[in-house]
Amino acid sequence: MGITMSPQDYATAFRLLASTARHHENIGRVVEERILPRLPKRPSLLDVGAGPGTVAQRIAPHFGSLTLLEPNRDQIAGLQLEGAKILHEPLERYASSEQYDLVLCSHVLYHVPLADWGGFIDRLLSFVRPGGYCLIVLGAARGPNYQLHRDFTQTVISSEQLLATLQQKRLPHEVVATVNGFSAKTFEEMYTLCRFFVLEDCYTPAQLSALSPDEVRRLDDKIRMHAERCRGADGVYRLEQDEDLVILPKS
Repeated sequence: MGITMSPQDYATAFRLLASTARHHENIGRVVEERILPRLPKRPSLLDVGAGPGTVAQRIAPHFGSLTLLEPNRDQIAGLQLEGAKILHEPLERYASSEQYDLVLCSHVLYHVPLADWGGFIDRLLSFVRPGGYCLIVLGAARGPNYQLHRDFTQTVISSEQLLATLQQKRLPHEVVATVNGFSAKTFEEMYTLCRFFVLEDCYTPAQLSALSPDEVRRLDDKIRMHAERCRGADGVYRLEQDEDLVILPKS
């Protein structure tokens, strides 16, 4: 029988992620307080996996040049950001001799095989000019959204693996803990968002297609239980997501 999400469900999940997330404010604050004071005036930015461009929009006024890499044209199609160079390619295919004062990589490593993280981080740092910084953002191994994932799988990708990789490579770094979050006005919206996280992050397509009707019903009941827990006293549904912002200097 399997289990899938409809195009309408995906649209609802992406709308909630884009419109209610606080990560762009968290990243903007850390960039302003921890990184910009160490950079020259009007620095350059490379945003790897820019998504819809909300983070780039938040910090754009501080930068003299912006280059955004986003392979998914639909993700970034609506972005209006004057002066930004938008390239529809992943970091692996980005060929440039240019280096940047800040290289930002937010929530991208989930899509990179863990065995390739070391090489991916080296490539990120290769685009950072000496004296500049790389900022990598990942969900942390704590908080309600992490517990949601852990209730369905034991192999959750988080900042734990990133920090272990950096320690193995003996790369100096600084960790800033933040709390992101998502909200919904109705149970059905929050249920759809929780369902998105579970189906996209915790199962492979083959695993989902192999589920029996009884297993599908049990999985759905379990997701609904998590969504019900997100209801606040004011009737609004909220799901917090702890995140770590990891700052790597390029000496």
